[in-house]
Amino acid sequence: MSGGCELMRKLFIVLLGVGVLAGCNRGEKLYRVWGAVTHNGKPIPKGVIHFDPNEEGPSGYANIVDGKYDTAKQGRGVRGGTYEIRVNGFDGKEANEAPFGQALFPEYTGTKELPKQDSTFDLDVKSR
Repeated sequence: MSGGCELMRKLFIVLLGVGVLAGCNRGEKLYRVWGAVTHNGKPIPKGVIHFDPNEEGPSGYANIVDGKYDTAKQGRGVRGGTYEIRVNGFDGKEANEAPFGQALFPEYTGTKELPKQDSTFDLDVKSR
């Protein structure tokens, strides 16, 4: 194989790799959200917080452990905008039928405007 053909082949492989990498980054930028979730001022032992966008797009979520959550550790971030927030909180006392324990309250729902940047969001769920 001549030197010119070999150079063209290597250039083609490099350009193909760059194209594949560029295609992988076409996904929407998601931002990290973290914070504390309490129930009547006390940390929720186990649970899940959901961030459902009012507009089309991916939902965010994170597990709650000892009153803390972080979408970067156990979940998925948000893109910013208005979100419906849902929280399910449990006592953390595992049982056969309830791996997170018993529910502390009916599912909480609320609305929150989240920024297009990494941010914190703390929430205290009050008993109804």
